[in-house]
Amino acid sequence: MLDQNSAIEIMKESIDSLARSGTIKNLIELSPLTQLLGPNSPLDSLGFVTFVTDLEDRMQVKLNRECYLSFNEIIEFNVNSPSLTVDILAQYLVKLAAD
Repeated sequence: MLDQNSAIEIMKESIDSLARSGTIKNLIELSPLTQLLGPNSPLDSLGFVTFVTDLEDRMQVKLNRECYLSFNEIIEFNVNSPSLTVDILAQYLVKLAAD
């Protein structure tokens, strides 16, 4: 079972890994309102794609099954005005783990 705090912790592990590898230049402090995608995101496009890929890998290990993120399934995500916060993504990960 995955809860909101565990989902955020997995995201933190992913961000820390990206910082260690040099994919992102600065360590990002995650809070529920941290914007991961959108105009105020600390991630550039390559950083975001790498983050999502790393997050999928970590979720697969955690859940012991294939796991792919589909932003179309996130009700709060608007493709015409893309914005994604840690809190919204964590809620989605919890739901994804329960399915």
